[in-house]
Amino acid sequence: MSKRLLIAVLAAIMLFAGLPVAMAMHPGGDVVLKDSAGTPITDGVTPYSPKQTCGTCHNYGSGEKHSIHTQAVLESDGKLHWQSYDVKSFEHGVSVGRHSNQGRNEDYSNKFRSKYGLPWFTSSPGMFGKF
Repeated sequence: MSKRLLIAVLAAIMLFAGLPVAMAMHPGGDVVLKDSAGTPITDGVTPYSPKQTCGTCHNYGSGEKHSIHTQAVLESDGKLHWQSYDVKSFEHGVSVGRHSNQGRNEDYSNKFRSKYGLPWFTSSPGMFGKF
């Protein structure tokens, strides 16, 4: 590769590497981020509150959903004992997204464990109850 071509490629990479990642538009228009007291954030440093920001327009976690999670426990004799338990989470609202619950609101059994290729001791496909 010629030196001029290499410089041109590197310049193009540097030019486009600084562009921000495209973000999806909110259907209701711009969203004003709010802190835990519900005050709009203007300094860019204060942590935002998803409940105060989204909860004024969206149903922020109401109702209960019950998910069954199945997990193996290794007994002292070296055998696996399978147990299932009920996990409560919000049924609807802004807090039910997969990114919020990290697998908490998803049923999980050996069928899913095999599908995701996860070991016997996992209790969800997300970070909830993860090893």
